[in-house]
This record gives sequence, structure tokens and C-alpha cells, in this order.
Amino acid sequence: MGVGGHEPGVAGLTDVRRLAALAETGLGAAADPAMDQVAEQVRRLLRAPVALVSLVSADGQALPGLAGLGEPWASQRSTPPSHSFCRHVVIGARSLVVANARLDPRLEHSLAIPDLGVVAYAGVPLTDATGLVLGSLCAVDVEPRRWTEDELDLLAVLGQGCSARLQVLIAERDADRERVRTDAAGRSLSQAFERSQLLLAASQALARTNDVDEIRSVVTDLVSGDIAPAYVGLSLTQGGKRLVRVDDPDQSVGPEPVDAVTTLDAQLPTALAVRERALQVFRDEDELAAAFPEDIQRAYRAVGLRSLACAPLWGSEGVIGALMFGWAGGRDLDPIEQVVLTTLADYVAHAVERTRFLQRRITVAHQLQDAMLTDLPTVPGLRLAARYWPASDDDKVGGDWFDAIPLRGLRDPSATEGDALAVSVGDITGHDTHAAAVMGQVRSMARQATWERPDGPPSAIVTAVERACAAVGTGASGTLIHAHLRPLPTGGWAMRWTNTGHPPLIVARASGAVEVIGSRDLLFGYPEFRKAPLRDHHTELAPGDTLLLYTDGLVERRRLDIDDEIAIAARAVAAASKADLHTLLDNLHQHLVGDVRDDDVVLLIVHIDPRPPAT
Repeated sequence: MGVGGHEPGVAGLTDVRRLAALAETGLGAAADPAMDQVAEQVRRLLRAPVALVSLVSADGQALPGLAGLGEPWASQRSTPPSHSFCRHVVIGARSLVVANARLDPRLEHSLAIPDLGVVAYAGVPLTDATGLVLGSLCAVDVEPRRWTEDELDLLAVLGQGCSARLQVLIAERDADRERVRTDAAGRSLSQAFERSQLLLAASQALARTNDVDEIRSVVTDLVSGDIAPAYVGLSLTQGGKRLVRVDDPDQSVGPEPVDAVTTLDAQLPTALAVRERALQVFRDEDELAAAFPEDIQRAYRAVGLRSLACAPLWGSEGVIGALMFGWAGGRDLDPIEQVVLTTLADYVAHAVERTRFLQRRITVAHQLQDAMLTDLPTVPGLRLAARYWPASDDDKVGGDWFDAIPLRGLRDPSATEGDALAVSVGDITGHDTHAAAVMGQVRSMARQATWERPDGPPSAIVTAVERACAAVGTGASGTLIHAHLRPLPTGGWAMRWTNTGHPPLIVARASGAVEVIGSRDLLFGYPEFRKAPLRDHHTELAPGDTLLLYTDGLVERRRLDIDDEIAIAARAVAAASKADLHTLLDNLHQHLVGDVRDDDVVLLIVHIDPRPPAT
């Protein structure tokens, strides 16, 4: 009734399941381009002054789609219950058709008549996949009107398309939380409306895409059945002034017979869709001729396209491109097909924005990792090489690191002239950007502590780093080897190191022997659990010897014994040529890890010059 009094079935407005379904659509008192388009179609096809897509709650109705409605309602996109005819469609769960509301006892007192000018009304239910009525698609006239059967049939068909759009929105939100629910929604939607299967498949496939070329390919492969275009084109805006086409050389028709890069003001279907921000449909050559210059018409005819549809791609900050479909013959898209294409364009836009975000994230994260890793110094008497392989293919960063710092003053009194060297290899827990950020803090602290204590011992440096981490509250934990190498008159190098829970270091002797030195203390980051201070260990590296430091990603794998893997790595280093250390590390990683990475891997190799010291 729209005014006071008891209304049979009014409790249905507050049905918990119905309200949950309303929320799942994600629509409310804000414009939705697809819903506005449906409302405009109703207004145009039924020649009605006003058309609305109304979602009804107990507190009123939201209007995500409208055409022809006056102010202030057009801006507010909502009305209170006192101004809603559509609530009767929800309460009765059936269509409502009124020729003259002033003479209808159910509606004669509604404020929609004087305030909105509603006199004649025709509304059909909008339902979710289970049949719950969420609102109404309605046509409104400001004068008394007898609605014809053809008009009501057309309104019913448009209502089915609008319901399909709502059902797809609900299913898409379900898919983000639970794939199993998406499959169930897909089965339910396929029974309610066959074309919704296409949209669900598109939602799932596009969610897995990694770049715009893959998005382009997915759309081409998905669109089939009765819609099946001969050509699918994807164009994206660039810099707010250009439109760049993403070509697919595998298509039987195309590419589009126009420049791949054009301006947004060009007389082209894609540019027009971007400018108008609405679906553009050209059903045959006559409509193409009316809209575009002769050279453009001729170009499309040359590749066998006689009808086109272009849907704008709506991103978070506006239109970011256009999706074009071309057919070899004339094509008169019905309203539901137009909704399908518009919805598919929405999915493509979301996928484009997501892939662009991921690419930016990968680029920034990779730059972050590169900034944190060290350019190896040149040290007389030594050759150094290092490699880093991340576990994550998304961020390409992790918590593993290496460092090498030349130190003057860290020498034995009997040492020959030359730089001493501090080297570190560590593994901060985690395989993501957060782990990389913590790693960067620890690495910087270790450098500072090393410079402040150039004479060591390494155990004191690591202890100082642990204390600094605790004071700052980094939460850093993991494993670490920190070593000091200093030159000896013999041409060899004395090495002193400390190991906090890290895999053993490997020394391949010039004689062909190999040593795995595994003495270590408790993990880095847990000094309160140690029963004794960190220990320092000593060895000497002779000319021709090779030292390998690494993180556990090289040797730790499921169902394999880590000691066996370390032994394999040691034998490989001993047997390998030391002429090209970078190639040695690449081959070692490929031999033990291959292409399947469960963890970050860092390798740092130090080779002692086999030449005798100068006399």
C-alpha cells in the first residue's frame, strides 16, 4: 500500500536469507553502469518516461539502475517505503501491473504518486538463483496507461536478464570466498539461465590470468555458443589519451583492420564505447555506415565483419578500455545477450586491473630485493660469486640473503698486505615481502656491527645483531653464518666464523678432498634459550680451496634426507671446474633443485687464488 496498515506478507521484506542475498549483490544506492543500461532499455523499448531497477529492503528501496527519474531521487538513488510500489512485487512474489494508481485501493495513498509522479506502473520480480525476490524491474508512466501484452512480455524478458546479472554478481562474490560454493552456484544458475554459465566460466578463468595477453586469449576461447563472434578484440587505454589494441594472431579473423594504437577521439567502435561509457551495438552494415566514415566501413568489410558490439571496461577509476565482438553477418543482440556481453566486459576489466596490480607489485618487490642484495667486492687473492633464487613466483622476494664486506684492519700481525673480508649468508623465516623487509633490517644491522667490530670475533657481531633486533622489535628469526677471512703469508686465508642453526659450510680442497663442517649453535633470534654464548670456529683455506655457503633451500626437500643432499652438493662442488664460478652455482642449483622450488635459495662461493703469494 505504501502507507500505514497491515500488509499480508510484509514479513518477507525482513527474511534473513533474502537480505543476505541482497547484500551479496554488492549493489545499493549508487549507480551501476549495467543496471542503468537495463533501465534505459526498458524506458526506450516500452516508451515509458521512467524505468527503475529497484532492490527492496524493509527500510525502502535502492535504485542501482534508473532512467528518466527526476531530482532529488535520481541523485539519491533511493526512496523510503512510503514511495515504493516495488515493495509490493517483493511481498507478493509476483508481477504488479497498474493502469492508474490513483484508482487502486492498494496504492492510492502512496506518496510516490504526488512526489514521484507515478500513475501507471508495471513491475516484474528480480530473483536470486533460489527464487528469493530481491526487487523489481519496472516501467513507470506519469499518465494512466493500459500496458499491452507485448510490453509486459518484453518487460519479463528484460527482467530475466537483469535477474541473471544479479545472480552472477552473487555467484562472483561467493567465488572469492569459496570455490565449492561457486560450483554450486554455477549449477543452479545454469538451470535458471543458460548464458550465465558463460559468465561464471569467464569469472573463474579470468581470475587465474597473469597478463593481458592471457586475458585476451581466455575471452576468445570462452565466447562460444549462440553468441559466438568471429572476432574478439581487447583495447586498453594508455595515459588517458590513447587506446592500444591487444592482438591475438591465432584468431581466424583479424586483427582489427585499424591501427593498433589510436587516440580516444578516433572514429572507431572501441573509441566510441570508451567515450560514451556504454555498450555500442551496430547490427549490420547500414548501422556501421551511419556511424563511421567510409574508410572504416571498408576496412571492416575487408576482413569479413558486418556487425559489431563494443562494451566499455569499467575499472575502479573509470573506463580503462573496450571489449569488441565482431560477426561475419548481421547480428541483432537481444537485451539478455547485451547484459551477458556487458557483464563479461566487467570481468575482463577486473582481471586487467588485477594483473596490472600484480605486475606492479612484482616489479617493485623485485627492485626491493635487488636493492637489498650485495654487489660482490673485488678482493685480491679471492674470486667470489653469488646467486639468489626466490621461492615465490608472485613477489620474487624472500628472507634469504648474502653479504660480503671488505674490511681493513682485520688482519693478523703477520698477514700480507690486502683486504680482509667478512661474508654472511642468512635465512630469515618467510618467503614474502615481509620476510624481505625484515631481512633488510637484519642485514643492515649485521653490516653496522661488523664495521664497528672489524677485529671480531664473529660471535660477538651476531650477538650484537640479536640484541639490536630485540631492542627494535623486528621479530627476526632464522639461521645465519657470519665469517671473517684474513690473508696469510702462505697465500692462504684464515677463516673464523659462527653458525646459528645454519646448514654446514662446505670446503672443497685443492687436493680434491671435501669437508662438510657442521658445528653450529641454536637458531638466530633466540638468545634467551641458549645455555652458553655463541662459539667461534676456525679453519684455514689454502690456495686453490673453495668455500661454499648456502641456505637450506638448496638441500632440504620433502622425502629426501638432508644429509644425503648436502653430501651430493659437496661432491658436486669438489668435482666442478672453478674457472667460471657463476656457471658452477647455476649448475649446482639445477642439479639439486631444478625448476620446482619449495624455498628461497642463496649460494655464495669463495675461491682462493691458487697462485703462490708474491715474494
